[in-house]
Amino acid sequence: MSAIYLPEAPSAVDTGSVLQSVRAEGSVHGLLFELDIEQCYLNPGDDNIEAVYTFPVPWNAVLLEVEVHIGGKVLKGTVTAKADGERRYEGALEAGDSAVMVERAGDGMYTVSVGNLLAHERATVRFRYAQLLSFTQGQVRIVVPTVIGPRYGNPARTGMQPHQFVKNDPLQAHPFSLRLVLHGDMAGAALSSPSHALSTRAHEGTMVLALAGDARLDRDVVVLAEGLAGKSLTTLGRDGEGYVALASFCPPECEQKANAGLNLKILVDCSGSMNGDRIDAARRALHDVLAHLELDDSFSFSCFGSDVNHCSSSLMAATPRAVKKASEWIAETRADMGGTELAAALASTFALAQPFEADVLLVTDGDVWEADELVARAEQAGQRVFAVGIGSAPASGLLHALASRTGGACECVAAHTEIPGAILRMFRRMRQPPVRDVTVSWDIAPEWQTRSGRVVLAGETVHHFAGFAAQPPRRATLGWTQNPDGVAHHADAATAGVTVDGTTLARVAAAARMTGSTAAERHALGLQYALVSPTTNLVLVHERPDAEKATDMPALRRVTHALPAGWRGSGNATDSTAAPTLRASRHGATPAMPAVWRREESSAMLRVSQNGVETYDIPAFLRKQVPDAEYAYRDALRRFVEALAPEAGSGDTAVPTTLDGISAYLPVHVTAALRLLVEAGYAEQDITDAFIAMLVRQFGNDSFARRALDVLRRLVAGLRPASAGLEQRVRHIVLEAFHARSGVALQEMPAWLRRAAD
Repeated sequence: MSAIYLPEAPSAVDTGSVLQSVRAEGSVHGLLFELDIEQCYLNPGDDNIEAVYTFPVPWNAVLLEVEVHIGGKVLKGTVTAKADGERRYEGALEAGDSAVMVERAGDGMYTVSVGNLLAHERATVRFRYAQLLSFTQGQVRIVVPTVIGPRYGNPARTGMQPHQFVKNDPLQAHPFSLRLVLHGDMAGAALSSPSHALSTRAHEGTMVLALAGDARLDRDVVVLAEGLAGKSLTTLGRDGEGYVALASFCPPECEQKANAGLNLKILVDCSGSMNGDRIDAARRALHDVLAHLELDDSFSFSCFGSDVNHCSSSLMAATPRAVKKASEWIAETRADMGGTELAAALASTFALAQPFEADVLLVTDGDVWEADELVARAEQAGQRVFAVGIGSAPASGLLHALASRTGGACECVAAHTEIPGAILRMFRRMRQPPVRDVTVSWDIAPEWQTRSGRVVLAGETVHHFAGFAAQPPRRATLGWTQNPDGVAHHADAATAGVTVDGTTLARVAAAARMTGSTAAERHALGLQYALVSPTTNLVLVHERPDAEKATDMPALRRVTHALPAGWRGSGNATDSTAAPTLRASRHGATPAMPAVWRREESSAMLRVSQNGVETYDIPAFLRKQVPDAEYAYRDALRRFVEALAPEAGSGDTAVPTTLDGISAYLPVHVTAALRLLVEAGYAEQDITDAFIAMLVRQFGNDSFARRALDVLRRLVAGLRPASAGLEQRVRHIVLEAFHARSGVALQEMPAWLRRAAD
């Protein structure tokens, strides 16, 4: 069983004053949302530091540019292969220069590292991202995430490195300001925010929004634009010498409904993270669900935390008696069921009352790690997931992925007032007949186009990209067939005839093209369009004069997040200006390790990531079961090392030097993960050496494999040590391949590596 992972590394002391403030300014043109964010850092001490901050972005946003102001200079970053970027960054720190590196930490998360920030020096990191908004049944929702809350599970299983882990502090309060300018139809919409107080001002045909009061990084900023009419339109942009087209379809509302009633499986999150405002909102949502059930519908009701509780063993007809019984279950619902074992709960709910075809309505905050495998398993189940995200900062990336990959839909609600509308829209979607045979055609044959979506819902936007070499298209057509009668539908999107300036559209299109591409194609797109991806990093270096160079390696300072408002009952999710009323004395400062902990396995940070979090490092009100240290890897390990060691001990004094030389002994997903490191820029022999050396180091005390490992140990003693970045990534592959507990399959791999095995 996993636990909420709250690492308290000895090398990461209090960082409350390192990040001084965050300021954001954005604009909305049509359905394109662009946001510039400015993060201000200060080194308050007398020693040089490395400030590291893992921050959130919207689930489908594309990071476009990074600019840094430091030492009186303005520097712009370049995107390179991850291995090259890490070498350049660490080389700059060793040389005494300052450097900034931005890397992808997971879906909806990036990590910025500001290395060698000198004593009392300031640095400003500015980045820009773009996001395609969607029209949803008369409403457009703009979300600016500001905080990552505690999540259940181990972030290392997603491929995150220890320095990227998120630490939360209930006493943290970073100032935040936001200003948005809405253009065109959006400026005339009815605007509101369920999360923050807003000030509005009309200016030259635009609407300017700003946060009122003293906002902090403790909840998502949500702006609702309502009263809009959805449009289908094609937007054009340049892509080098060619063109890129974005077709945004909005199929019209139709009267057709599915012939049969709903088979609805209701699954509500009752884990500890849902306590307080979240479980109150969930109960409100569930009562609204019951109010929309019809006599032809059938339903079940289940709760989950560490375990899942099905209140009925099958689907019940939505009779008044059954609905009344369910309302009693809802009234008794409490957030007291332990951890968020979402994967097991979904699997159990999918299997409930089979072979019924059913939809799952999931009500949760989504605060779990290890999302990729969970989504893949849900997709294989063949049941649509309709997710309602509850809370001030739900893990929307996971919920949107679950919905889109299964053919369902997702809505996140930040306040009680949003729940009735969200539930009504969910039922409208569910009652539409299932869609199949989705196609997109253009009046000119494209060179490439993104995959046709599997979800087409009346009154909601579907985005589709295509590329053209010589001339732009004039029209695109979305076609689909609606079950159960096989009725054919289509929606046309005509071009506006104007090509937008800049490369934003082409780069957003490149990010969309990565979905469904091979690992090599994703890496190539990341480099071509300067996108930070699982295999590319953005790096810039500030070369200092000799007299200003740092003489020591910097001490690590991780930026601490606040707890999301309302999390486990902490604060009120609708009060954005309440300051903490309790100031407790901090733990005594512990010596900070330098940035080169990434290279030295003996460092305190790495020991924490290997052995788990000590229970006494977790606050009592957050403490849960810490993952145990028992592994179930031995059979797989023994087969590998015993197959490899006889070759090494039969007169051949060298270990294999290629991945082909070891691939025959390993599961295909492991070698696929290692090959992804080749695409990231590492040498194949270095990867092979590091993999075998890491096996010896990690599992040298395994009594079952000791004889075989003794042979390998003699051979790896003379190998050249791996670079810092490579050693960490190979270490994750080794641990994830053989770290399975309680019979978990070996295919459990970090998210950034698992895609290679798709």
